[in-house]
Amino acid sequence: MHVLHTHGDHAGAPVGALRDLGQGVASSATAGALGDFFQYEIDHPVTLPRQKSAMLPIVQQEVEAARVSIYNERVQAKHPLLGLRFKNTTGLHLMQGPITVFEGSSYAGDSRVLDLQPKEERLLSYAIDLGTEVEPVVKRQPDRITKVKLHKGLLYRTTKAREEKTYNVKNRSEKDRTVLIEHPFRPGFNLVSKDKPAERARDVYRFEVKVAAGQGASQEVIEEQDVEDALQLTNIDDPTMRMFLSQPVLSEKVKQALGRTVELRNKLSATQQEVQQQERQLKVIVDDQARLRANLKEVPPTSEAYKRYLKKFDEQEPQIEDFQKKIKQLQDTEVGQRKALDDFLAALDVE
Repeated sequence: MHVLHTHGDHAGAPVGALRDLGQGVASSATAGALGDFFQYEIDHPVTLPRQKSAMLPIVQQEVEAARVSIYNERVQAKHPLLGLRFKNTTGLHLMQGPITVFEGSSYAGDSRVLDLQPKEERLLSYAIDLGTEVEPVVKRQPDRITKVKLHKGLLYRTTKAREEKTYNVKNRSEKDRTVLIEHPFRPGFNLVSKDKPAERARDVYRFEVKVAAGQGASQEVIEEQDVEDALQLTNIDDPTMRMFLSQPVLSEKVKQALGRTVELRNKLSATQQEVQQQERQLKVIVDDQARLRANLKEVPPTSEAYKRYLKKFDEQEPQIEDFQKKIKQLQDTEVGQRKALDDFLAALDVE
């Protein structure tokens, strides 16, 4: 068991307490490295009476430690944890195990440390810091388009996402606090805030905030991420196309290419609408002819109604031929316009 005694902002640590279960025993040890392993060698022989036991001190010297409060929103949303920034200055390898922390002569809490190499630092937490509160406030800025390029019918858009998070710290205790704020490290996000972290672990940034007793402080963390996606130019609706054309980041070549795309699309769309209109008008006549055929079967051939139906039927035949001819011409135009649009988009490569 390791025992740490804290005094003010620093802690001295006799690591490995000597306890006497019979006759008092005092000894010391040295550690020897064996490749990736290590061993402790007792410098002086120890003699124990029969059926007696003793705990031997492995290391008994001062080590460096500073008191901090460690805040991680995912661990404790409101309060940081009381902790120590512990550095192994013994020159020996320290084995993992439990740690008992004392504030002066009073028990403060328990922690556990993993194996520590010489000169290695580790953060230890041993209790909740109820005297300090942290409120994280998130602000999401609107995404900004920073780049647009066109390539073979696709529009590639680069959008900059910006996230701001402010940690508001309130120290309600009677002692000054050094708060280590752990902010998640996310691959792909760039830290752009003016305050740089004191350190970066594998999965968090650590920002150091000093807060006087009874006072407050804040730490702003700003991150940006570039996100690229691709849109099919033929699938972009008109409002979205107008939005892209209004972006100040567009180069003149991209604006011209998008303008030409809109022009070709509009021509194609107008032709398609004309085809649909002609087909609707043709359908009206064809449906009417079906009605006339049914009526001609029901009335006598010598009646006036029969003659009237037959005359109208004959008049509609040229109209049907005219509509079919117009539709065929429009469909040919549509095919040509679609090919012109496809060929133009396929050859695009501008940014």
